[in-house]
Amino acid sequence: MQAVLDYLIQYADTLLRDFRDPYHNTPLFFDGCNAQSKQAVSWKNVDGRIWQPSNLASQQNLFRFFVGLSNLTQDGKYKQAAQDAIQWHFDHADASGLIRWGGHSFIDLKTLDSVGPENKNMVHELKHHCPFYELMYETDAAATRKLIKAIWNTHVTDWQQMEMSRHGQYGLDFEELSFWDKPKQDNLPPLREMKGLSFVNIGNDLVFSAGMLYALDGDKKALSWAEHLMSQYVNSRHPDTQLGCYQYNQPLKTGDAPTDEHHPQYTFSFWGDRAQRQFGPEYGEVAKEAWVLFKVDEEALNGPEGIYGDCALAQTLLARELGEQGKQLLDWTTQGLEAWAKYAYDPATNEIKPMFADGKDLTGHKIPRYGYYGQQGQELIRRPLPVHVFLAYVANWCESRNQVLWSTICAMAQHFGLGDWQSRSESKQEKEKEQATKTDALKDPLLLFATLEMYRATQHAFYLALADRLAIDLFEQTAHHGLFMPSSEHLYCRFDEVTPLALLTWMAHKNGNPEQIPIYRSRGGYIHGDIVLDNGKVKNIMDVKFIYEQKRS
Repeated sequence: MQAVLDYLIQYADTLLRDFRDPYHNTPLFFDGCNAQSKQAVSWKNVDGRIWQPSNLASQQNLFRFFVGLSNLTQDGKYKQAAQDAIQWHFDHADASGLIRWGGHSFIDLKTLDSVGPENKNMVHELKHHCPFYELMYETDAAATRKLIKAIWNTHVTDWQQMEMSRHGQYGLDFEELSFWDKPKQDNLPPLREMKGLSFVNIGNDLVFSAGMLYALDGDKKALSWAEHLMSQYVNSRHPDTQLGCYQYNQPLKTGDAPTDEHHPQYTFSFWGDRAQRQFGPEYGEVAKEAWVLFKVDEEALNGPEGIYGDCALAQTLLARELGEQGKQLLDWTTQGLEAWAKYAYDPATNEIKPMFADGKDLTGHKIPRYGYYGQQGQELIRRPLPVHVFLAYVANWCESRNQVLWSTICAMAQHFGLGDWQSRSESKQEKEKEQATKTDALKDPLLLFATLEMYRATQHAFYLALADRLAIDLFEQTAHHGLFMPSSEHLYCRFDEVTPLALLTWMAHKNGNPEQIPIYRSRGGYIHGDIVLDNGKVKNIMDVKFIYEQKRS
């Protein structure tokens, strides 16, 4: 374990020494580097400008790692470095308190300009980020209060209808002291038509931010609005199955769709509910965007994994943070996970069935016509269960002790190579401790987090022994060139890589002080937009899916 800690310390020291702003002496960090040359990752915009990104949204797990390392080593320089970077952003916030953030806007360290790649550039975006508000609040409580209100102010466009947008404008003023004193509209109809798209990946972050403002600052009004927003999603679940929903509204139709499928706006939401347009004649009223529980595009961030993975984990951990005040949020989340386990999860294969929220298995069905969800004739297939969904189920069971979820996570654990959790008992711990060293588990840090969740909740030695094996395997796979990467073949190191935080979390559990390490909540940020490739072609990419997945040829 000492060798792992030594490596983590030298990794952190390298980032502090070599990967902060070398041009202006600000405390800002680059997002990543080339593992061989140690040059910072760059982004070539379509106008030829070459940027060196520093995106605070893509550094939240890095900062959690820094804080955990300071707590573990009693060396405060790592935490201070994170706080210095956060304070810089607070000092350079817009008049509303909003800081540069998200997939479409970041700081170019060469110029300190706020920049954004083409395609939705320069907007504020918050999607499954779950920022490190605890450190923000400790750094500057007043700025954090204002930031969270500014986030709600720019993303909620109609408080009476709870109309929202995933893209927010900078510079929108508001009255801070009376911010939450807006009338709530109770009994809003589910799946109502309105402008904007109430995607759960932005709603989740709004709920999280307001819930954390209550946890950190005792703001009961913020918590009330968090519950009001979350109830919109719950009330829009399918009435028979309680499945869904990805959004709680239908897009308002503002005109007739183009008849030409090649028209660049053919799949836009201006023309009404895109699922109904594409599937309605064959599937009827259940064909709504809110009730789509399948994903065709492997690269897309939407789909049921967003509801039952990212959101369920964030909501469960927020409920834990809130204690008794989080019971309603926990119950809602558990009910959703239970419904999805019943209808969508196949425990025999560890796969997700494609479906609408009525629960009917659509495996093998073909898309009837071209549209937002894919090409005509494209087959709907079952998909392997993602690891982050497993973590969400484990964390929720640890809080709820729901028996339906117990059988589900045992099936998932078996498929992920984590052994037979179903037959585990305290009387068999020594035998199981031996078995735990022979796991065939994937080398994914989220499996280590899940196993440590089980150890925290049960204190069974089996899980700690299993975590030991997972941690060592993970370290051996990812520690290269003094950095952390998915494998030795990968070209780039992303500084927000989760593995260092996972390894610290393991060490803290081994030492009996898990509270020393900030809790993992999300895999974090990304940059999304048009980039010029080395061959001169323009490609719309996400850095986490394109740049950081490149390997040596």
